[in-house]
Amino acid sequence: MKALVLLGGKSTRMGREKHNLLVQGEPMYLRLYRLVTELSLPCYLSVSLEQVPQFEEKPKDFQLLVDQEKGIGPIGGILSAINEDDQSSWLVVACDLVQAQSETLKYLIDSDSIKHDIITYQQHSKPFFETTCTIYQPSSFSTIRRQVSLREYSLQSVLRSLRVKTITPKSDNELKNVNRPEDL
Repeated sequence: MKALVLLGGKSTRMGREKHNLLVQGEPMYLRLYRLVTELSLPCYLSVSLEQVPQFEEKPKDFQLLVDQEKGIGPIGGILSAINEDDQSSWLVVACDLVQAQSETLKYLIDSDSIKHDIITYQQHSKPFFETTCTIYQPSSFSTIRRQVSLREYSLQSVLRSLRVKTITPKSDNELKNVNRPEDL
């Protein structure tokens, strides 16, 4: 299994690139990167082409995956990961899950099952699947590629068409996205 931290969003609701916003003293993306690498998974940062220069001067030697399809949301980062390695499962995590803990990710990984295409969280209070704290198995990749080729970029739609194993978080706050300044 490999991991992908999604950074490539436009952050229009935030008004500025949110992956660099500080949470507990460190940029959002770095916090999630650290959580993933502490679990001994090879980790890639999913970035847009415009974001690449931001990482050329960083002291860490990050593995970047540049979105191959521009402006299609998280499915674009996942597609780039699949094109990088379509034999491995991918743990996909959004950089703005500021309440996620290493236990959140470990519980997801421990729930992995080859009998399912997707392993993901479903919050107590929401009827839809979590799409950006999710394991995508190789058996899901053809569906993702087909969705993108049809210009259908909804990950909810992808998950509804596959065999999904859902797990429940200890607290819905673990999966809270930061999208607006007031969410911080």
